[in-house]
Amino acid sequence: MAEVEVKRGKLWTTTGIIRSGKTYCFIEEALYLCEIGELQIFGNEDEVIPLKGLYEMIAEEKSGCCWESYEVYRYLKGLGYILGRHGVPWTSKSAAIMTPSGEEDEGTVTKLLGDMQLSDNARAVFDVYLPNSRFKKSSPGEPSFVACLSGDTPPSKEDVRVLQSRISAPLRFCHIAQGRVSFFSSSSINLPVLP
Repeated sequence: MAEVEVKRGKLWTTTGIIRSGKTYCFIEEALYLCEIGELQIFGNEDEVIPLKGLYEMIAEEKSGCCWESYEVYRYLKGLGYILGRHGVPWTSKSAAIMTPSGEEDEGTVTKLLGDMQLSDNARAVFDVYLPNSRFKKSSPGEPSFVACLSGDTPPSKEDVRVLQSRISAPLRFCHIAQGRVSFFSSSSINLPVLP
C-alpha cells in the first residue's frame, strides 16, 4: 500500500481507502494512476519508482493483487466504474483492519483477501459500483456487482453456490485471455427431465 501525501482533483473521491484520516492506495490503484499520468510513486529515498518497478511488484503477487486482478481493475476503471477491494471498507477511523472473524490485523489486508479465496477457480476480488458523481466513501451503498476471478476454467457449481451464499450482490466472473477481459454470470434454471 502507498500513502497519498498530496491529493489533487476529484479522482480521490473514488480511489484509495482512508485510515485514520490518511488516504492509501492499493498497488492496482497506484499502477493504474501512474499509467494514466495522475500519480508518481516515491520510494524510501525519495526516488521515483518507474512503471517497470510497479509491474514487477504485481508480478510477484505479494501485495494482494495478481496480474489478472489488475487487468480486471484497469478494464473496469477505464470504463468509469468505481472499484474497491472486496470486503475492505472504504473508510475507518482506526488504522487497523477488521478481518471477517472480528480480529484486528494491523499489517496488511493480504490476509483478509486470502481468507476470501474458496478455491483456485473462484474468489471475489472487487466490489464494483456504477459511475456516480455523488459517490461517497463514507456511505458507498451496495455494489452493483462483485467481480470474481474464475481462473482458467469456469468455477464449479459448488464454488458459485458458496460465493452466492456469502455475498449479497450479483456475481460476475472474470476470465482473462490474451489481455482481454470477459465477464460471465450464472443463473439457476430447472430443465425438464426427458423420458
